[in-house]
Amino acid sequence: MTERVVAFLRRAEERVVDELLPVEHGTALLTPSLPLVWQLNALRAEDAGASATELAAEAEAVLGGLGHRKVVVHDQRQGQSLASGFRRLGWNVYELLVLVRRRPPERRPADGAAAEVPRPTGAAALAAFRREQPFGWQEQAVRQLTEMDERMSRAIGEGHDFAAPPDDPACACRLYVHDRVGQVDEVGTVETRRNQGHATAAVLAAADAAEAIGCDLVFLLTDANDWPRRWYERLGFDVAGAVYEFLKLPLGP
Repeated sequence: MTERVVAFLRRAEERVVDELLPVEHGTALLTPSLPLVWQLNALRAEDAGASATELAAEAEAVLGGLGHRKVVVHDQRQGQSLASGFRRLGWNVYELLVLVRRRPPERRPADGAAAEVPRPTGAAALAAFRREQPFGWQEQAVRQLTEMDERMSRAIGEGHDFAAPPDDPACACRLYVHDRVGQVDEVGTVETRRNQGHATAAVLAAADAAEAIGCDLVFLLTDANDWPRRWYERLGFDVAGAVYEFLKLPLGP
C-alpha cells in the first residue's frame, strides 16, 4: 500500500517542479520560480548506500543558491538509518507517517459542517492560516505556497478544496486525486477558531469525497512526533508506513 503512496508522491513532485536534475545519490527537485517553497526545492535520495554526510554535501551542491537544505527519503528503512547521521550534522529530522483511512471515525460532525468550496474560497482560507505560521510574515512565501497548490491540482490531475464551515471558513484543506488514490493535504485552521471541530469536519468531508469519487486508498502525511497523529487516528486513519525529511534551516535572509 505504501508503494502506491510513494508513486503518488513522486508523480506529484516530478510534475510540479521546474526541473529534475539527476545527481550521484538521487534526483534534485528544483523550482527556482518558487524558491521559498522548500518541498519543491530538495534532494530526493535514491542511493541506498549513501551516508548522511554524502547526502548533505550533495544537497549543499544542488541547493547552494537557496537558504535552506532539504533531503527527502521515501524508503522508510533508509530514512531510519540516516536519521542519527543527520542529527549529528545538526539537521532537523522529520518522520512523516503515512496514515491510511481504514475505519469509520469515532465521531462524525453534523451534516453541512464542511463541504467542497470553490478554489478562491479555499485559497483564501489557507492563506489566512499560513499567515499565522512562522514564515507568514513573508507575503511572498504565502503567495508561492498558493501557487504550489495550483500547480499540484494541474500536475496530479484533480484538486479539490474543502472548508468548514463552508460559508465562513475557519479551516480548509485540499484533496488531490489520481489513479484511485486520494491525498488529504494542507489542513489548516485559523488560531482564533480552533478546538471547535472545524478541522475534523473538513478532513472527513475530503476523505468521504475521495471515496465517493472512487478512491480505494485515501491517505495523508503527519509528523510522527506531533499531536495531530492521535487526532487523525480517531478519524479512522491508521499508520501504514513512513517517509523522512531532513532539513537544515535557512542560512540567512
